[in-house]
Amino acid sequence: MRFIRDHFVAIVLSVLVHGAIVALLVYGFLNFRESRKPTPAPQLAIEADVVDEDRITQEMRKIEEEEARQLREEQERAEELKRERVAEEQKLEEARKLREQEEEAQRELAEQRQREEAEAEAKRKEQETRAAAEKKRKDAEAKRKADQDAKLKAERAAQLQRQLEEEERRNKAVASGMLQQYVAQLQARIQRAWIRPPTAKAGLRCVVYVTQVPGGEVTSARVGECNGDDIVRQSIEAAVYRASPLPEPADPALFERNLELIFAPQD
Repeated sequence: MRFIRDHFVAIVLSVLVHGAIVALLVYGFLNFRESRKPTPAPQLAIEADVVDEDRITQEMRKIEEEEARQLREEQERAEELKRERVAEEQKLEEARKLREQEEEAQRELAEQRQREEAEAEAKRKEQETRAAAEKKRKDAEAKRKADQDAKLKAERAAQLQRQLEEEERRNKAVASGMLQQYVAQLQARIQRAWIRPPTAKAGLRCVVYVTQVPGGEVTSARVGECNGDDIVRQSIEAAVYRASPLPEPADPALFERNLELIFAPQD
């Protein structure tokens, strides 16, 4: 039915043409019969009729065969066109799928690039943040160290200044004879606290090393070079502890934590 719809005009024209041919053949046949009427030969007319009918039959068969051939060719052409259309549709479908696959691959590649760029940007920002924090920490550490160094420098300078001032004051005190007076007070204090042992001889002379803290409290006493025996040495060390606390100097600049005194009592 689809073939008839698609080739309706061609079929109608073919039928009309063949109908015209048949009409012409019939018309010729009738004229031929009329022209043969004066001849009184019945048998010949019958033969002519038979011949003409055979020719018409043959022509009709040829026409039918031609129509069948044309119909087969048209059907084959239609099948060929159908196959070509199906093949073309398959190609188009394959091309569409390939295009979709390419678009999907490009979309995935673009998304992957976007993710990589986002990760790289996040990593860069994180590195910048860490670098800024590290720089801030180093700057703060450098400032703290600089402040500490400046403070230590100022303290050293102040301490040096105090030491210079104390040394200068001590030098003045020594020059004024105050140091000799302070040493004499220490020696006298220790000698007064000394209990002379029987073994002590005349002309006793010993070097005594004394350690004291501010306020004059004695923390240690040791007899060094001495011309007395062990009992005398022990008695001198005991005298130092009994003399504690030792008198303070008139000028604090003369205070010494570690003292070296000469113990030489008057006979």
